[in-house]
Amino acid sequence: MHKNSGMTRIQLLILVAIVIIIGVLSYPPWAEYRKVGQADVDVEMLAVAIKKYYKYTQTYPTRLAQLVTDPDIEGWRGPYLKSIPKTPWGGNYALVQENYKVGIAKDHPRVPTKYRIGGIAEISRVYHADAVKGEKYWW
Repeated sequence: MHKNSGMTRIQLLILVAIVIIIGVLSYPPWAEYRKVGQADVDVEMLAVAIKKYYKYTQTYPTRLAQLVTDPDIEGWRGPYLKSIPKTPWGGNYALVQENYKVGIAKDHPRVPTKYRIGGIAEISRVYHADAVKGEKYWW
């Protein structure tokens, strides 16, 4: 009587190969999802800091650096952030004053075009004082 219990080495190698292939194929989408999530959090944090800046100075900053260092404006009670974060792709966030928006710059070289301001999945926030908290524009 011959007992067949357990896996052969070939079966084990095939199983390990399948698990490795699934892991390799799922890493890029997971990595992008993580970067997009971090960028979304960063942009929300910047928008909240800009609203605080406006609350005390009654003006909007012209540069994001004004959230960290005193721009010599009456009413400034900062710093509103310890530092300005870099995008997860390694660049700077943009402040678009004509739209009251903070997000990823249109000319950022490493960010997929769809996530830049004006892209189909734009990562940005409106920071105007009358805007609803966390308001997003994805167009």
